[in-house]
Amino acid sequence: MKTLSRRAFLSAAAPLLASAQRQSSGRGARFAGLASVSPDPLTERLTYRLTPPGHLHHLPHYHHRFLSRSNSFALVAGERTGLRQIFRLNLPKADMVQLTSGPGVHPYSPTLDRREKNFYFLQGNELKRASAKRGRERRIYQTESGWRMTGHLAVSDQNRYATVVEMREEDWVTGFEQQFSQKPRCRIQLVDLRLGTARLLVGVNTWIAHPQFRPRSNDVLYCHEGPWDQVDARLWLMRPGSDGPRNLRPRKAAEQLGHEYWSGYGSEVCYVFYPDETGRRATVRCIDVNTGKERIVSRCTRFGWLSANRDNSVIVGASRSLAGPNIYLLFSRLQREITVCEHASTGKAYPLAGTDRDDPWASAPEPVFSPDSQLIYFVSDREGLPAVYRIGVPDLVEETRRLET
Repeated sequence: MKTLSRRAFLSAAAPLLASAQRQSSGRGARFAGLASVSPDPLTERLTYRLTPPGHLHHLPHYHHRFLSRSNSFALVAGERTGLRQIFRLNLPKADMVQLTSGPGVHPYSPTLDRREKNFYFLQGNELKRASAKRGRERRIYQTESGWRMTGHLAVSDQNRYATVVEMREEDWVTGFEQQFSQKPRCRIQLVDLRLGTARLLVGVNTWIAHPQFRPRSNDVLYCHEGPWDQVDARLWLMRPGSDGPRNLRPRKAAEQLGHEYWSGYGSEVCYVFYPDETGRRATVRCIDVNTGKERIVSRCTRFGWLSANRDNSVIVGASRSLAGPNIYLLFSRLQREITVCEHASTGKAYPLAGTDRDDPWASAPEPVFSPDSQLIYFVSDREGLPAVYRIGVPDLVEETRRLET
């Protein structure tokens, strides 16, 4: 009778063990890593798929803190257990721990606290804080009757305040274009994370999204959401205690203003700019929030999503061009672009498990740098379902140190 070595036994049993793990679910459930590596077809740079191809996974919003400073773990959203939940993705082995459970988790909302021991997220109409290791959670704030959370959250550098976007219940409709046309009543609530109390920061009759605290400040950047060629004034700044929000850059004629982010030190707001609907002559621009002066950083290759490293010396962008669906590095001072890899994402919507709604952002690449600027994380559905990928760029980008907050 032929006997199996311990290694051979474990190898043969691995699929059964993995299957057993996939059947378990709930907060604290663990899943074996199923990462893979392959050369990028365009640049031959090694690209790592960090999440399994058989289940939908994606990153939180690009301006959230979801990557640990040591590159040892990341927060991701996934439908590995049916409903979309938040997971801790341990690196480099890519094993996962489920951190949330139940319906109504807003999958783009998780953001780490400054010590990386806990994270904040939205579930239903509640703002919660949970352990970043095991998911033990506590409710901090709940939306009042007649309003619903939209899934947009921001937490200040010192973890003292959070902003939550809420929409009047009767104005909530399905569909991106339809929601924009509805002109819903929206508001931003400023939540004291210590006390659990909230006060109104902004209230308007238009769709608003993507609140972002200014680094080392309680000023809040947010946008009027909708099709880029129809939103007249996308970029807004609200300073607590001021007379009201201030528009940073009105849209003129056929211009289009896209995704925005704070520069590393918070002196400027940067965004992608299109002069018209053709998609040509796209640029990255920045506005000094104190003087209102706008400057052109550089031309870019039809960026649909972009963010910068900590010192704003390098911008990573993903093209929305179907002919060249690539990820690029844009060196601000040199005004030079380098192709890193293909993202090859379709950009299509996917059903949000457990609901009757589609998620239009599930396959958006939204590339971001690791805190030390040595890695780029992005999302793509090039292998079927949206998955999280990582690619190294230490030969192209200098390591950055943490900015003091």
